[in-house]
Order: sequence, then structure tokens, then C-alpha cells
Amino acid sequence: MTPEQYAAMEPDKVLRIMQIIAFALIAGVLSFAGIAGFLVFGNAPAARPGGQPPAAVGGSEIVMYMAMGFAAVAVVMSFVVPNLISAAGVKGVAKLAQDGTSTGPKELFGRLLGVAQTKMIIAMALVEGAAFFNLIAFIITKSLIPPGVVAGLLGVMAIHFPTKIKLARWLEEQQQNLGA
Repeated sequence: MTPEQYAAMEPDKVLRIMQIIAFALIAGVLSFAGIAGFLVFGNAPAARPGGQPPAAVGGSEIVMYMAMGFAAVAVVMSFVVPNLISAAGVKGVAKLAQDGTSTGPKELFGRLLGVAQTKMIIAMALVEGAAFFNLIAFIITKSLIPPGVVAGLLGVMAIHFPTKIKLARWLEEQQQNLGA
């Protein structure tokens, strides 16, 4: 983006875009959960050639445990990684301010909005990946544990959902850090 494009960014518009992205990530998980539910509960298992019953998937529980472990790691990482990345982004904005290479405070504010958007996308994408993995484990194992994990992951995604208050607080903190 050009400095002029950053300067033209408005918090309400950026927030709306962030909310659309967040909703799309959540909707993707819910859509795939519906497909997974249909696959597990809606279809009778297909017979193998010769009319033999379908073979049980041996060792599929390990996939479920891996998915659960991945979910736990993803939840923690969804709070750690975005903060590390946004800290680097804010340092970049601070460098622009110190060097005097920005076109002014509006550009710097726009760049902070971009950092906030990136932070939210990373946080939610980490959790979304874990949710998809658990839904795949659900399809493979047909256990009801992975959908429960997915429900928890959707709750974490709701925590990361951008609101006007959260964005305003984050921007205020970053502007104070830039001023210090």
C-alpha cells in the first residue's frame, strides 16, 4: 500500500473489514462442521467390493489425540504469536515515525490499523486450522470428542472477534507506546 492509502484508512471501515474476515473464518468452520456431521451421521457406510462390510479404521484414535493436542497448542499460540508479530509491526511504525519517513500521523495511524488487522487474522487462522483438524478427526473416528473441541475452539475464535472497543483500546495502547 502507498502512504496515501494508509493515510486514508478509517478505523470504522477497517473494523468492518476485520469483522467480515473473522465471520468468514468462523463460517468456514461451521460449514465444514455441517459437512462432517452429514458424512458421519447422514450416510450408511459403503460396502467394500464383494459385499463385505467396511473395514474399521485401526489406530484412528491417534489422529483424534493429535488433533486435540494441536488444538491446545493452537489456542496458546493464538494469544502469543499475533502479539509477537504485532510488536514487530508496531516497531516498524515507530521506526517510520522516528526516521521522519512517514507522510504524517494519519499514515502512521493507518499502518497501525493494518497491524491490528494482521494480528486478528493470524490469531483466528491458528484456531481455525485446529478446528479443521478436529473436524477431520471427527470424520475419521466418528467420536463426539472432536466436535466438543471444535465448540471450544469456536469460543476462542469468538474471544478474538474484533469489536470497536477492543480495536480502540489496542490502538490507544500502541499510540501511547509510540509516544513514549
